Amino acid sequence: MADRRVPSGKAGPEAGEALHLGGPPPPSRAQQVREILGKLGQLAGVRGGLIVTPDGFVITADLPPPISAEELAALGATLGRELELGMDRLARGTFRTAFFSTDGGAIFLGGSPIGFVILLGDAGAEPAAVSPALQEAVARLEGFWKVQ
Repeated sequence: MADRRVPSGKAGPEAGEALHLGGPPPPSRAQQVREILGKLGQLAGVRGGLIVTPDGFVITADLPPPISAEELAALGATLGRELELGMDRLARGTFRTAFFSTDGGAIFLGGSPIGFVILLGDAGAEPAAVSPALQEAVARLEGFWKVQ
């Protein structure tokens, strides 16, 4: 049924139309962001993660104790911002994802429209498995961020 204008103060039934609710409301952006992070946290070798703004403000986090969300957010945002600036200076396109590894674990970093997705991996985290999932998560963030 096409939309039609109804004078202010007139409810749907008063205007001669039935009120259709059509099922549950779509999930909010906040819920979608938490779901994305939750799915990434289920990957083998991923201990937790967070999504932060470009300046390091924590949007959502799911990290094991004693990992500090604020400290990891600051580190991830700094690394992400430096990668963005470096890619810009080299005229290499847009920064998408990065992987940093030590003997004790790894950090996976993805650039998104709202900031950065940061995943904390243990020593067994496989970049071949985590990186594509991170890229998919970033694409999902881009998709629903532009639509709403």
